Amino acid sequence: MNDTVYADGVTDVTVVGANARVRFHTLVPEGKGKPKTVHAFTLVIPVEALATFGERLPQLTEQLLQSGRLKKVQKEPAKTTPPN
Repeated sequence: MNDTVYADGVTDVTVVGANARVRFHTLVPEGKGKPKTVHAFTLVIPVEALATFGERLPQLTEQLLQSGRLKKVQKEPAKTTPPN
């Protein structure tokens, strides 16, 4: 069995009972346009494990920023339209 499974991103997360289902996708080239997302696999874990994972993400993000493997992206301010 292959222990490494690759995904390009998370499609969505749903909670059913005591478990969370995290759906992952891969990107597949589609002509010269934008690649399409294709379901890769679903990870089912207890919600407690998902919460623990979420608590550790800020630490991982900080480590990646400090090592230069991740660059901080400046978010544009939300555009609002004035009321009529």
